[in-house]
Amino acid sequence: MTTWNLTNMQRHLLICNGATCMGAGAEEVTQQIRDEIRKSRLDENIHTSRTRCNGRCKDKCVVIDYPKGTWYSVQAEQTARAIVHENVEEQAVIYTMQDGERKRPDNRIKGIEKYRKEKGTVKKAILFVGHGSRLEAGNEEVRQFIQQMRPMIDASLLVETCFLEFASPNIEDGIHHCIEQGADEVHVIPIILLHAGHSKMHIPAEIEHAKEHFPDIRFTYGQTIGIHEEIFEILTSRLMEIGFNPDEKHDDTAILLIARGGSDPYANGDFYKISRLLWEKHNVPIVESAFMGVTTPTVEQGIERCVKLGAKKIIMLPYFLFTGILMERMHKMATQFTSQYPDITIELAGYFGYHPKLKIVLLERMQQALDGTSTGMQDLENFRKYAEEHGYEHHHHH
Repeated sequence: MTTWNLTNMQRHLLICNGATCMGAGAEEVTQQIRDEIRKSRLDENIHTSRTRCNGRCKDKCVVIDYPKGTWYSVQAEQTARAIVHENVEEQAVIYTMQDGERKRPDNRIKGIEKYRKEKGTVKKAILFVGHGSRLEAGNEEVRQFIQQMRPMIDASLLVETCFLEFASPNIEDGIHHCIEQGADEVHVIPIILLHAGHSKMHIPAEIEHAKEHFPDIRFTYGQTIGIHEEIFEILTSRLMEIGFNPDEKHDDTAILLIARGGSDPYANGDFYKISRLLWEKHNVPIVESAFMGVTTPTVEQGIERCVKLGAKKIIMLPYFLFTGILMERMHKMATQFTSQYPDITIELAGYFGYHPKLKIVLLERMQQALDGTSTGMQDLENFRKYAEEHGYEHHHHH
C-alpha cells in the first residue's frame, strides 16, 4: 500500500463507496471531486479516501469533510466540485458541527436509532421479496397479491413488500422501512419459485449486510416455494381453465411446462422433477420441460420435441408467478407457433397469479420463518461460509 506524505494536508474528504451510494453514482462523485482537486492544484491540501457505508443511505451519495465535520449529500456534479471549495448549497448538507454538536437541517430525516434503548414487546415485521419485473404491471401484481394476503396475517405483524431487482423498494430499503416502523425482528420471505442464485446468494447477502448496520435486530430468512404439493393444484387449475379435464385420458396432448431458466443446475433439476410429478398426476403421454432463457431446451426446442413425439395438441403451461416481459414474449410465441404448425392446436395457459393455493404456500413459508423451522436459515449459514472462503461484494440487482 502507498504511504503518502500528508504533512500539508488540511482536509480529508471521505467518500462513501457503500452499496447504496455506489448504485447511485459514488464512483462518478469520487472522480469529480478528485478532478476538481487536481484542477485547483489542492492535492497537497486535500486528501480523499473511499469508505464503506456511512449509514446515511437515503442521503446518497455521502461525502464527509474532516476535520470540519460536515456531511454532504451529493446528487449532482456541481455539488461534488463545490465541496472542494467549501461553497456547497445548504440543501446538500446532511450534518454540520456547531459548538461541538452535530446539527441536522430540517430537510433531513433523523434516521433510525442504531441501538434500541428500551425493550418492550417485540415488534415483528414480515418482508416479502418479489423478484421484480421490467414490466410495472408485474410488480403491481406482487403488491396486490400481498395486499390480498394481509387479512390472513396476524394484525400485530408489520407487512412490507420489496423487490430483488427492476423495481422499488429494493431489499435494503424494505428492511429500512420495517425498522423505521419499530421492528425488532425482520422475517424475510422470498416470493421465488425455485432455489437458485437469488435465494442462495443475493438475498442472503442483503440480510447479512443489514445485520452489520442493525446488530440488535433479529433477522430470519424463509425458504423458496420449491417443490410443494399445492403447486400442482395451481398448475392443474390453470390447465382446467382452458378446458383440460384431469379425469379424462388425453392421448394426443402434450403439456410443455415453461420456466424462466437459470444457471443453477440444482434449480433446473428441481424443475425437471416438477415436470415429472406433473406427468405422474395427469393422464397425458407427454410432459416436456422448456426454458425462456439462459439454459436449454428452449421453448422452440420444446415445441419441436412435442411435435416429433406425435402431439396433436400442445398446452404451453407457464411456470411463472406473475406477469412480466417474459409472459408477454410467451404470448407472441404461442401466436407464432400456431402459424408455424397449422395442423396442431396450441394453447397458452395462465400463470400462477392470485391463486389462493399460492397464498397458502407463502403463509406456510412465513410461519416457518417465524417459528424457526425454515431451511432458509441454512442458506444464510451457507452464504456466510461462502463469503468467508471466496469473498462477496454486496451490491444491488437492479
